[in-house]
Amino acid sequence: MTTSTLADWHPRVYSAIKWTAPNQGSRTIEYTTIQGITYVPIAYHGGVDWNASGDITASDIERFTNWVHQELPSDYCGPVVIDYEQPWRTELSAKTCAPERLQEILSVYGEGIRIAQSVMPSAQWGYWGMPLLRNTGASWKEQGLSMQPLTTQCTALYPDLYDANRGNEQIKRAKSHITSVLELAEGRIPVYVFVSPRFAGEDGDHSQFVPDDVFLRRVNAAMQASWSDESGTLHKIQGVVLWDTYNFSHETEWDELDEKHTYYFELLQALVSAWTEASQGILVDTCMNEMQVCQFGLPEPKNSADVLPQGSQMRGKPNEEVPQIENERVPSGRVPSHRNE
Repeated sequence: MTTSTLADWHPRVYSAIKWTAPNQGSRTIEYTTIQGITYVPIAYHGGVDWNASGDITASDIERFTNWVHQELPSDYCGPVVIDYEQPWRTELSAKTCAPERLQEILSVYGEGIRIAQSVMPSAQWGYWGMPLLRNTGASWKEQGLSMQPLTTQCTALYPDLYDANRGNEQIKRAKSHITSVLELAEGRIPVYVFVSPRFAGEDGDHSQFVPDDVFLRRVNAAMQASWSDESGTLHKIQGVVLWDTYNFSHETEWDELDEKHTYYFELLQALVSAWTEASQGILVDTCMNEMQVCQFGLPEPKNSADVLPQGSQMRGKPNEEVPQIENERVPSGRVPSHRNE
């Protein structure tokens, strides 16, 4: 984004619910459609690095390009996310990382962004969860480690505020993290914050849902976050993206999950409405393109089947999730791993 406009802050809610079968989420789709909540497309399983091997090949680029052309309108300028976690996430979320090693890893991420931009220059490209919570913490800053070599190449940032475990809210840390991400965005690109209704830790147990009050406090922390540039211009997030997947629930729970998703969207809508009203008269820059259409994602489908892959692996097959351990991926010698040393 190169042109943005100061205006009253109007944070938006977006959907990134991952459907896994036809006819899921009818209530949610109806609600989000009526409310004007649009859908953020996500390139799963590595995105540009199609099999998340750590090596971007010509075949990877071809498959990713096909996905972009199948999923996005040719003039799309809204948010679009690359989910590229393996094989790098363990190192990027560690307490320390050798500077030269960080540079090696970020060079692969940077290559992915450049390729994505070349395929669709108008879209707002960035990686899910990046920068990570660890990347903006005091420990990394004290070591002189920074994600700026990557963030300067992105055209949007998509940090997450998922609750890892029960009883560990970290509200102040959440606000500090998003504030730091806004600073990394440098008033140049928009920031969208991913939130989830489930606890993300719990030793791999994703069945526990975040209590309403905890969920709202963490989202509100993102709403409170702000950064002012040298001219005094106030920068805040463009909005929040609710993500969840039907893979985490048994088929017998799908109707109940649909109701839960609708309810969490209602909570988010109420929160952003309150902030919109309270922010009247306070000029804010979310770094959005002056074209109104770029503030939105894709329209919600009439049926979940409309966003399921058409002969494509990018979003995964029903009940198939991204492998969680590195050795399930195709190994690559491009950037040697030192995790086991």
